[in-house]
Amino acid sequence: MVAVLSEQVAKAFEEKTKIKVISLPPYDKLDAPVSSHADMLMCVIDNNIFFYKDYYQKNSVLFKGVSEKYNVILTEKECKSDYPYDIGLNVLVIGKKIFCNKKHTAKEILDYANTSGYEIIDVKQGYSACSTLVINDNCAITGDKGMQKALEKECIKTTLISPNKIALNGYNHGFIGGSVGVSQNKLYFFGEVENIDEFAQIFSILKREKCEYIPIFSGKVCDFGGIKFLESTKKI
Repeated sequence: MVAVLSEQVAKAFEEKTKIKVISLPPYDKLDAPVSSHADMLMCVIDNNIFFYKDYYQKNSVLFKGVSEKYNVILTEKECKSDYPYDIGLNVLVIGKKIFCNKKHTAKEILDYANTSGYEIIDVKQGYSACSTLVINDNCAITGDKGMQKALEKECIKTTLISPNKIALNGYNHGFIGGSVGVSQNKLYFFGEVENIDEFAQIFSILKREKCEYIPIFSGKVCDFGGIKFLESTKKI
């Protein structure tokens, strides 16, 4: 297994967990604070990884260890730093459902969903992946009321929290989905959940779902774009 995440926290994550990493360099078409965020730069559905074409072509060497196991699909969608032109790959996948702002989502993702048995659920929140922590196919935590409503409509048990205590440099706040990565019932947080107002609720959920909580570093919880966990066929 390899963890794909922002170069800002890749070293700290690898040292803490001993999991090999792919460190994502920034993409100059995104706003600087989020330019190396995994949830802005790639989307993983089944054994497919969707990338912005020019970003992948420039950084393809980083993915040699995983490109044999996954289909790399390059989107022609243009990316710009301003919302909503930065959300082409920012979609939330839960089970066989995809939550996204359909109008601004990359066509290649929508086409794959439509031909692969996924239900596309159109939401206003463009940063659907950032805004929501998926614990499993039946449980999620979000800082967005619209996402909570959409998830619960699909019978996904969802807890709403305030995003105010999640830091993101250059913005008023970050998102819960961007502050964590989930793999094999382990939640790797960028910071300590104790610093979130609703930490008691979160701990209760993790206990109920039999999940382990691992802080990557001490202090406030920060949004660094989450973590994408991939299988690797080669040593990274």
